[in-house]
Amino acid sequence: MDPSQGVCRWSGRRGVSVEEVPIQYFQSVVAIELGVAGALLFQIRFFRPRGEEAEPLPDARLRLALAVVLGATLFGSLGAMLHGGDKTAAAALLIGLAVSLVPILLRALPPLGRDPRTNRREPGIAVTIAGVGLYVLLVTGALIVVES
Repeated sequence: MDPSQGVCRWSGRRGVSVEEVPIQYFQSVVAIELGVAGALLFQIRFFRPRGEEAEPLPDARLRLALAVVLGATLFGSLGAMLHGGDKTAAAALLIGLAVSLVPILLRALPPLGRDPRTNRREPGIAVTIAGVGLYVLLVTGALIVVES
């Protein structure tokens, strides 16, 4: 809020006090999201040579959902930089960033599914469940910090 005029410099509304988040936060979200997008493109073998046969790509709906989350997070960050983001925008973008990191996290941890040949679960399933649970706790903690 511009104290000399009593007008919020971002929204233009009088008497509105919006706690702004530093623009560097949104710039960092953009930088991290670009790295995540590159990693996800390699994960789904987007850059493999044409004609090289490999395992099938993930479901198109899943790829579309990830593209929507990545795009919404990137454009949300840019919009927040343009209009002066508040804590709500910062929290929403943190959630978008956390959701976009889930495929990378799941790829790094032991699989949850059963082995198709033996129909047995992987022995490291407890590690995966603990890892995802810890990730949820970390994201929740980060949201609490952003909102306070």
